[in-house]
Amino acid sequence: MTTTTQLFIVADMKAIFLADAHLRHAEDKNYRALLDFLSQEKELDALFLLGDIFEFWLGYKHLVFSAYVPLLEKLRQLSEAGTKLYFVEGNHDFNMGPYFTETLHCTVIPDQQLIDWNGQKIMLSHGDLLNPDRNYQRLRSVFRSWPIKTLSRLIHPDLVWAFALWLSKKSTGNRPRNRHHDPSPYLTQLATAGYSNLVICGHFHYPVETTHNDVKIIALGDWITQFSYAEMIDGEIKLKTYIP
Repeated sequence: MTTTTQLFIVADMKAIFLADAHLRHAEDKNYRALLDFLSQEKELDALFLLGDIFEFWLGYKHLVFSAYVPLLEKLRQLSEAGTKLYFVEGNHDFNMGPYFTETLHCTVIPDQQLIDWNGQKIMLSHGDLLNPDRNYQRLRSVFRSWPIKTLSRLIHPDLVWAFALWLSKKSTGNRPRNRHHDPSPYLTQLATAGYSNLVICGHFHYPVETTHNDVKIIALGDWITQFSYAEMIDGEIKLKTYIP
């Protein structure tokens, strides 16, 4: 009688976290860099997109904005290859719509959420909910309200797109040059001992890796000029920089 011994090897789980690419046109440097980066991730268990990946996104039932087709196709390929997709809505991309939930089988998180992944309790947040400005929070609620959703369905998508880019350009022009500042004092609001052991967010365009109340905190930086992201392998997470 012959006995056969089987050896099972459990591969390390790998996840990528990134935010704030503010993509506009496929020929832009940061857009091309993101496509190249994702093309290199052949065996990726999860991809976490923590908001403002798009300069503007509003999900429709039967169409997508043509400028984002290259990225959407890359996400579809990842999903079909077995990568679990997560999208935390930002202040530039929200109401993601059926393309993300049904075609990409993406888990969409409208605000912020605690998840269990690879033995970690992770608080995922875009970060804009930490903004103490009440006027901003009111405006955020208005943009996500059902009257705005209904109105957007009545206006031609080309007009919605043009208005959104105009508004974004106007907003960017009014920002102070030193707007990228250390967000650590805001991030500690999410770091509650015993609730999560890892907090990850975007929004602030400033990479941070710190600890508070025994909770590790990571702010991802941006994918505009910094090409900053976080990589988790077998529960260990590190901030990294991609060189296009």
